[in-house]
Amino acid sequence: MGTNNDLFEKILRDHQELSSLPQTLTEVIRISRDEGASASDLAAVLMRDPALTVKTLRLANSPYFGVGREISSMVQAVMVLGTKSVTALALSASIYDLTDKWQSTIDRNRFWRHSICVAVSARNLAEKVGMKNSEEAFVAGLLHDIGLLILEGSFPDKYARLWEPAEAGESIHRLEENVWGTNHARVGQFLLEQWNIPKSICDAVGSHHADISHSPEDLPSQLSQVVILANQTAHFTIVKSRPCSATTIEQTDILCENLKLQQAELHKNSEALLRQTTEEAEFLDIDIGSVSELLSEANQILFSQYLTLDKLLRENRTMQRQIAQARIEAAALETLKAITATFNHYINNAIGTILGRAQLVQTDITGGRLIDSDDNAMRSMDVIIKGVNTIRSVMNELLELSSFDTTVYYEDTLIIDIEKKIEEQLASLEEPSAFAQ
Repeated sequence: MGTNNDLFEKILRDHQELSSLPQTLTEVIRISRDEGASASDLAAVLMRDPALTVKTLRLANSPYFGVGREISSMVQAVMVLGTKSVTALALSASIYDLTDKWQSTIDRNRFWRHSICVAVSARNLAEKVGMKNSEEAFVAGLLHDIGLLILEGSFPDKYARLWEPAEAGESIHRLEENVWGTNHARVGQFLLEQWNIPKSICDAVGSHHADISHSPEDLPSQLSQVVILANQTAHFTIVKSRPCSATTIEQTDILCENLKLQQAELHKNSEALLRQTTEEAEFLDIDIGSVSELLSEANQILFSQYLTLDKLLRENRTMQRQIAQARIEAAALETLKAITATFNHYINNAIGTILGRAQLVQTDITGGRLIDSDDNAMRSMDVIIKGVNTIRSVMNELLELSSFDTTVYYEDTLIIDIEKKIEEQLASLEEPSAFAQ
């Protein structure tokens, strides 16, 4: 990182407040790493910051924890929340307050929505792969894109010019490298190192855009791989357009293999992310937008996935017929398997998005934030269920493709029949939903 010293020095000159963490937060992090420290030690530090004291007590008394009695002391609050949760709260609150004052091209609601989504997903995945400190994964996920805000804050005009092509689908970290010779991941790592954040977290932040290969000597740490996977599979994105490339799909598969994660576990994690993201944002007292904004973005993601499915179907129609005519040569079989895997990837993403929408609606009805006087929500739920069933039907058709014997493909009509079935299932997704009425 030495070749970028001038850049890092400029960042610290422009934002002297970033050269070190607030004293309270520094002490919170120190105590959280001290196995001999007590709840009283942490409470004593927190009480030096009135705003953080209020947040901590409010959260300890919230229905989120369901204690059932009033928590009036900071020691009790720390015991209810736990050291790791209090540390995450203090860290997010400090960074939120530090950067919220800066003018920004980056939509802050989208930024924190994505960051919290990655943090929650990283914690879930860390637990699934048996990591001892899943909260470390949460913090790394929460901070993984902090370098975006730092770079933008130091070079607002240049960054605004980069943001337009990034919104159109170009890789933001590649654009940054073309201009500064480094990217926001490395800038974030540098900043966290200045703050004496644990090295494992700094490294995970710095490598979250690393290219993953099968070569074991090139692999980053387990924590880094968890954060990369969480970032690649997050529902919410900072930029409005993030096409899922074949390389991303391949790297996701490699990461799952390295972490010994089954695809079913990844999909189950995906299904719960929308609900967990909103709950965690409420816990951290961070504004990520209204429920309607979240649903709108979920709708856009789902529609984008549908368009990708439709495009893949059209582009591969000729290939399927060529496979039938060639009597399934060995190379054609491998191509067909790749097609099937790609379809399944997008379909499972769509299932996660749809089920996440359903959970959001259910949560808001239960919490009294959504009044269903005209039964609109019930009709929406019917559409959601129908969409899930449709997608699962398409998946079943595609899974059959990879299990047929080669002799079955001697009949052109069978491939055409399967194609028609898939097209009929996809067409049903185009029917207007209750959300659009």
